[in-house]
Amino acid sequence: MADNLLTFVPFTTAINPTFWYKLAEIKLDVDRLSDAEKRIYGQYTNFNCSQSCFNNVDSASFNENPCEAAGFFVSHGVLHNKNTIEDFKNCDKLALMKDEGRKIWDSIIDGTCIENPSLFARFFVLSFADIKKYKFYYYLAYPSVSQTVATITDPNAITDIKHHFSNENLKEITGLYRNIAGQIQKSFFILERNGNGFSTKQLTDYIKHNDKESNFKDVDLKSIYFCCSDSTSSPTAAWPLRLFVVALVHLCPHLRGKKVQIFLVRFQQAIGIEKSLLFNVTLSTDDIDLENLTWIGYERDNVGKILPKTVDMAASMDPEKLARSSVQLNLKLMKWRLLPDLNLETIASTKCLLMGAGTLGCSVSRNLLAWGVDVITFVDYGKVSRSNPVRQSLFTYEDALNGGKEKAKTAAARLKEISPGVQPSGYNLHIPMPGHTIGEAIMEETLATIKKLEELVQSHDVIFLLTDSRESRWLPTLLGAAYNKIVINAALGFDSYLVMRHGTRSKDDEHSTAETIDGLKCIPGNQLGCYFCNDITAPGDSMKDRTLDMQCTVTRPGVSNIAGSLAVELLISLQQHKQGAQAPAYFSVANSTDSKSIPEGLLGIIPHSIRGMMSTYTQILPATEKFTQCVACSEKVLSEYAVRGNEFLLDVFGSNKYLEDLTGISEMINESHDIIELDDSDFEMSD
Repeated sequence: MADNLLTFVPFTTAINPTFWYKLAEIKLDVDRLSDAEKRIYGQYTNFNCSQSCFNNVDSASFNENPCEAAGFFVSHGVLHNKNTIEDFKNCDKLALMKDEGRKIWDSIIDGTCIENPSLFARFFVLSFADIKKYKFYYYLAYPSVSQTVATITDPNAITDIKHHFSNENLKEITGLYRNIAGQIQKSFFILERNGNGFSTKQLTDYIKHNDKESNFKDVDLKSIYFCCSDSTSSPTAAWPLRLFVVALVHLCPHLRGKKVQIFLVRFQQAIGIEKSLLFNVTLSTDDIDLENLTWIGYERDNVGKILPKTVDMAASMDPEKLARSSVQLNLKLMKWRLLPDLNLETIASTKCLLMGAGTLGCSVSRNLLAWGVDVITFVDYGKVSRSNPVRQSLFTYEDALNGGKEKAKTAAARLKEISPGVQPSGYNLHIPMPGHTIGEAIMEETLATIKKLEELVQSHDVIFLLTDSRESRWLPTLLGAAYNKIVINAALGFDSYLVMRHGTRSKDDEHSTAETIDGLKCIPGNQLGCYFCNDITAPGDSMKDRTLDMQCTVTRPGVSNIAGSLAVELLISLQQHKQGAQAPAYFSVANSTDSKSIPEGLLGIIPHSIRGMMSTYTQILPATEKFTQCVACSEKVLSEYAVRGNEFLLDVFGSNKYLEDLTGISEMINESHDIIELDDSDFEMSD
């Protein structure tokens, strides 16, 4: 205590890791590009304190209101989180300190600090959050004036209170301290001696910011103790007292040059306030010189230098949570500027069922991962062959050894390796197909497969049709229509592809019709056709009497990636449309390739189907209505399935002609043949 100056123990910040996690979350989800200052809170205590003066911050520091826990006192902070490392480095830290100091000075002048004494504990954080690497750079500061406003008249005047108060006095003061209402008023208050007893007063009882000349006028200062809940066990005061003394000098002219008693309240459960200290100090004779006021308070490092601090949180985070946050990074950055209305929660909660884990299944699943979809389920009956890994991104050469691993389960396991936070699963199921007769030997297995497929369709939101053959898509199409799910279909040719969404049903089906508006044909979402609506034949055994190149999906390598990506993007665009699955499809009547005037959703237009040709690098966006005699989604087929269930399905599997007869297609084909098969008698020859 050289030169008899009243000295203070600076705050030491204790930062809980949750503070940085919360900052990263808020930056991604709330602040985005905003670097506006943010109010935060800390806590300190005068209970069983060490020599250091600790200010604690954690995730609760970002709460809208401070937490007033018993035994803890609020510190008021401001967060300045910069958008770039350059903004952080180039920030004028002296100017920032001056600005924050001016705010404190204003709260002293207008009496805010007197009404809310916890405001004497102030701090701010200047930071940059590198949330891609989970590194945080920061300065911490506790602003206060640099000039001396109080001196210790007698160094020996810093005494243990047991030399000043009797045991009865200490018990009485301890009781009064316990009963002060609210931690805010407990941080700074006034203890008044009344004869042989004591009472506590709020600062506002003695100090009026708008009537400085009456503050402590004609008051016996020997009977007044200025009390501070002190957060250190050091033989001097903790940092918040520094601003309090400044306020006394400015707001109380009658105290200038006078000796006052400062009571540092330090509390322990067993002995109460017996470890407290009493200061006798003389306040400055002059008011605060605002024009030449210098503000100090940046937290220094271990060697006393003011340098930025760095904390690396990546290693301390749970690997799965870190992976999940990294997956979400690109998506949340979209919301900053490009797509502020993007609904990521809807996407993440969507449960996707992929019928097929081959070339298309791998492509679709990887794109679903990139969009943050958590639940992805594969259905496939195949095994990984040696030709698969180069085209199917979820498999490796080792997966093809020893007869090959099951595709569905291997694909699910690989997704978990790529993104540990997702919930993938795989089912090794052979999808029953029209025209593929079910013998008695496999009847039980087939019925069990049908039941499982029904359960899977019901428990998922979206069905992707990604299998190799046309007939393997019929049952999933039927189930998707029966349970009114979003169905996205992707099919490949050698150098062409088709991606489409199936229509869904709604209560307005009977009243919804296609219409033409300003040259655009509009088909409501509940009137769009499915994959089979454009066919006039039922699906049959497409593998019979086919050569190897006809049995396999032989395509240019890039086609599957394009189709898989478009299938996922079509789903996401549909989900972000205000009408969701009921979004209508538009196309130009004059030119189906003209999409410039088609109404858009959040992510652009929502086509019914996308047909692309790699040979010409072109795409068209046709849209077709439901076919009333469709073999997969017509009311006749859906009603038959609803009434007869497995019996109906077994009839279909036994013969593809059954569907043609049921829907009237057979009759329609016969009628067309009658028209075409003419002879000479049908014509009259003229001269």
